[in-house]
Amino acid sequence: MKKLYIIMVVTLVAVLTLPLWGSCDLNAKGCTTWCNVRHYGSDLRIASCNAECSTDQLRCLAEQGSLEVGRFIDGLGK
Repeated sequence: MKKLYIIMVVTLVAVLTLPLWGSCDLNAKGCTTWCNVRHYGSDLRIASCNAECSTDQLRCLAEQGSLEVGRFIDGLGK
């Protein structure tokens, strides 16, 4: 029983901290899964929530891309 509690706590911590350490794709998959669970039975709400997840994923990818371009440009100057 003690192992079950430990597994539950570790899983909960991993899920709650996902946005801090997860990649853009992993965060998007977690977001869409959460949308499907949270809005079960309401297709319109699921679609709206998934659209928000897609927007967040695009923002994340654009952020990563701009950082990579900045690093590339900095590397050219050296």
